[in-house]
Amino acid sequence: MADNRKYDSGAQKRRKRKEKEYRDKEAMHKMPKLTGFFKPVSGDGAEPSLPPTPQTVSFANTGGSANTGGTKIPPETLTVAESVAGLASVESESVEAGSSSADGTKTVDPYSTDPAHWGEIDESVRAYWAERGPGSCQNMNVSFQASERVYKHQKRLFSKSYFKRKMANGEYIQRQWLLYSPSAGAAFCFACRIFSNANTQSSFETGFSDWKHATERMKEHENSEHHRKAMLTFVSLAAASGRIDTELQKQFESECAYWTEVLRRVVSVVKFLAERGLALRGASDTFGRTDNGNYLGILELISEFDPFLKSHIEKYGNAGAGTPSYLSSQTCEEFIQLMGDRVLSEIVSEVKMAKYFSISVDSTPDVAHVDQLTFVLRYVSPEGHSQERFLKFLPIESHTGEALCASVLKVLEEMGIDIANCRGQCYDNAANMSGVYKGLQARIKELNPLVEWVPWAAHTLNLVGVNSVNCCFETADFFQFVQNLFNFCSKSTARWKVVTDGLQPNANKRIETLKSLSNTRWAAHADATHAVHINYANIQKSLKNIVNDTNQNAAIRNEARSLDKKMDKLETAFMCTFWHSILQRFEKASAALQSVELDLCTAVDLVGSLREYIG
Repeated sequence: MADNRKYDSGAQKRRKRKEKEYRDKEAMHKMPKLTGFFKPVSGDGAEPSLPPTPQTVSFANTGGSANTGGTKIPPETLTVAESVAGLASVESESVEAGSSSADGTKTVDPYSTDPAHWGEIDESVRAYWAERGPGSCQNMNVSFQASERVYKHQKRLFSKSYFKRKMANGEYIQRQWLLYSPSAGAAFCFACRIFSNANTQSSFETGFSDWKHATERMKEHENSEHHRKAMLTFVSLAAASGRIDTELQKQFESECAYWTEVLRRVVSVVKFLAERGLALRGASDTFGRTDNGNYLGILELISEFDPFLKSHIEKYGNAGAGTPSYLSSQTCEEFIQLMGDRVLSEIVSEVKMAKYFSISVDSTPDVAHVDQLTFVLRYVSPEGHSQERFLKFLPIESHTGEALCASVLKVLEEMGIDIANCRGQCYDNAANMSGVYKGLQARIKELNPLVEWVPWAAHTLNLVGVNSVNCCFETADFFQFVQNLFNFCSKSTARWKVVTDGLQPNANKRIETLKSLSNTRWAAHADATHAVHINYANIQKSLKNIVNDTNQNAAIRNEARSLDKKMDKLETAFMCTFWHSILQRFEKASAALQSVELDLCTAVDLVGSLREYIG
């Protein structure tokens, strides 16, 4: 049966409709975007300069209302459709010419959607693209015909499938960083093209077109270190410029910077006072008062030369509780605790690095009548120097060897120090410390047989000196005279001036005044005896002047006469010379025995030398 229909069949209509849609899409792809004719707003908010309006447009072989001979037609005589068609023709010619304009110069436009046109990238361009992101210039829907390459009689070109990456689990994710250049027919990396600081550029920064190995090279690039750094730079810049809370973030950072500067000054003051062992707080916590202590006083002194701190004190200094100022005593105490913890952690780290150590403990009551155990560690630093570090005060209630041993082990356990690495222990000669059965040294040695106990050499020498004085009546009488002489002269400022004026300076041009004895420090005996020995005659002369002074009352003159007669005796002069020579050697040996650098061999030699000198 003959087909006499005068209209198209359904299949023909569908085919023609698809062909029309394809032509329309091709025309749309070739048509320039409207945003391509405008420059973006610059970073300072000024209006960008638009390119000069062309006075003439040249068309060649376009047909229609345009002249075929390339005649220049004024733009006002063209219709909108003709102008658009002409511009599309110009863009098509530019693409076919390889990113060059009609006069042969290369097109450079950092705000173009074609990455091949960007040229040099500055900070304003980076900010522009960070705000818009790669989605605005990927060119996913353009024709990829310009990317065609020939490989041994086989043609390859860029594919839209490259914009997706297949993961190991079969999932596809979008390659946000991948851009396509319609003019160069090459692929670019958005992040590396704009934000990379690498010295050597990758092919995705200059234009990648090796489609035969495209899949492998893209995986290698997105796993490379410089690509990740560029992406991190882009993400951070985009986050800072694109968030709706940018102003809040800036305000937050400004507040953080302000309080950081305040804390820097507070920490410096606390550290200055702490390292010198000075008191921080006073009777008052108010700025402007003279009794507010060293901490607030130094802050006031710094504020005289620091406008920032001065304005902060004026605003927050005496604001009271509930208003944060970071100048209060609570902040001061918190920083002291933090600094103490930091110092302690550094000491513990050094001890662990040295591995082997020795312990030294002693108990003494404080001003609040609380008995505290002083805990000290001794070790050798990596540089080979002996170090002696105080760790902490430990309140104790019992002085038995068992209780002291438990306290020592508790401290070592808290600090993560193994008692098995201990090689020495040093205490005084008290029974609870040095006892061979139940003393602290015996209990520590039960836990670690390698821990050798050595008594304090300086403490032992001090006991020897004290016992040697108490066992001899003449020696005790001499030191009682030295103490009575100091008490008589120091009870009155007038008598002290009379005695002091009569003293002669020593070799260092310094006057040695009278000193008092001490029940605990044997070195005080050496100082007191030395002051009497070098000015023996001058002190006696001052006593005679007081005896002959009729303005003094009888009791004072009688006491001065008694001391003068005591100094007239040969026994007193002999004991002064004898003990002066011995105590000077004692003092030097005691000071050497308390040195941090002292070792056991040197201590034995010092004690032996002193013993030979006295014997």
